[in-house]
Amino acid sequence: MWLIACVCSVVALVCATAFVFYRKSWDPKGKYVLVTGGSQGLGLALGKLLASRGAHVILCSRTESKLQSATQEVMATRLSSSQHVSYVVADVSSFGGASAAVSQCPAPIDAVFCCAGGAKPGYYLEQTEQDFQEGLRLDYWTALATSHAVAKSMKQHQKRGKIVFVSSVLGMMGMVGYAQYSPMKFAIRGLAECLRSELLLYSIDVHIYFPATILTPGLEVENQTKPELTKQIEGTDEGQTPAQCAAHLLRGVERNEYSITDGLIGWLFRISSGGSAPGSNVWVDSLAMLPARWAAIGWRRFFADSAVLQHARKA
Repeated sequence: MWLIACVCSVVALVCATAFVFYRKSWDPKGKYVLVTGGSQGLGLALGKLLASRGAHVILCSRTESKLQSATQEVMATRLSSSQHVSYVVADVSSFGGASAAVSQCPAPIDAVFCCAGGAKPGYYLEQTEQDFQEGLRLDYWTALATSHAVAKSMKQHQKRGKIVFVSSVLGMMGMVGYAQYSPMKFAIRGLAECLRSELLLYSIDVHIYFPATILTPGLEVENQTKPELTKQIEGTDEGQTPAQCAAHLLRGVERNEYSITDGLIGWLFRISSGGSAPGSNVWVDSLAMLPARWAAIGWRRFFADSAVLQHARKA
């Protein structure tokens, strides 16, 4: 109850000021948008949503058969038959692969959504060097290489573009079972903060999204190796569909929000661990900071850590 009380103290203020401070400032209509990890999950949902807003969409992933099916789904959501929808088969976990993907796009890219990635949960001491190398490749290197290739293209073509990273709530807080995944999402957060500053040189906007559980095919794979303790702690997070997350993400980008979250847990940790990164609204964030900090620490100490200690006593 005390957690709810801490949060409810600022909810009314958030609602009252949202209409005043949040204004749509970016329209995807007519823009060429590249979506990595676009064959399924969040990437596919984003592709469909962008097409429904009038964007030209290029999906990218490693599996052509999935891309062919995904492209048909995206085409079905277009506003107009004049919108371009296509795909690029590429492994964007290297600079060469990402550059090749960008070069195959039919026009200079106006925006990129870096959705490629995946997790292999497990206990830290039971995981191998290969597991951690794979985490670096799938989660960090895909974001690094894609953003590097797209930023170079945007600079070359003098595009006032957008680079959108997908981190995770686990990019703001670590948890048992995610040592192979969470540090990579923290790294994406650091990369985004660096690029948000540096790419001001070229009028390129940077955004980062911190979703919680997304109900995707990838989640089903993750659950095969996920410790029961991790599942127990995550039991409070029912998850959202890719379409719901895509809507949250695109809304944040349209409003030019740098740090985008959805759900109570993401909001709490964004407020309490924001550092120097710009928030959604300086007044709301400032007023919410102390109760959010209390709530985040309380969740960590009295729920997450308590569950780990209870598990240790039973072992």
